[in-house]
Amino acid sequence: MADRHTTTDLLLTLAEGTRLRILNCLSAAPLFVSDLQSILGLPQPTVSRHLRVLREVGVVRDTPIAQFVLYRLDRAGGPRGRLLALVLDAVAADEQMRAERHLAARRSREHFRERTEALAGALP
Repeated sequence: MADRHTTTDLLLTLAEGTRLRILNCLSAAPLFVSDLQSILGLPQPTVSRHLRVLREVGVVRDTPIAQFVLYRLDRAGGPRGRLLALVLDAVAADEQMRAERHLAARRSREHFRERTEALAGALP
């Protein structure tokens, strides 16, 4: 996580419900914006805006893949990393959060399977 952001910045970021839901999903697996849209039932601009905030505070990393961007948790250590891990562990007790985390893991597995099959089909 970025050193320039304080623990207070992290807590304020986590206090926003949509950002917490996004982090909860990313705790299950790396996802694309379209995955988060589908899982959370939110429009693309909303998801993208919240991902930008999460990147700025240093809890999310992004990896460009062709014309898409894959988002994942930045699982840095230290006190802020432990705080994030504790919060994500605590939200797993919430039924809706557990369900969204499960959908995120399933969606990620489906994408992996689709990419693997596409690669296998392209090989001679």
